[in-house]
Amino acid sequence: MTTPSIANVGRLRSQLTAIDRNAELAFDRAFDLQQAGAASERVEAALAEIRRLQESARRLREQLGDQPLMH
Repeated sequence: MTTPSIANVGRLRSQLTAIDRNAELAFDRAFDLQQAGAASERVEAALAEIRRLQESARRLREQLGDQPLMH
């Protein structure tokens, strides 16, 4: 693996970590909104954000493929 590709894998993994964290926060937000009795539109918007983030994470995982992990 070349240095540029190692840097690219590192960048993709960093993005994936951030997206996963944001998806967790969006889930918490959707749950809190639902528990608080928020309007269904707000809850649906939060759920749509989760789906969008999950799709972004899926695309990043596809880009990473079977890249070897460096520990």
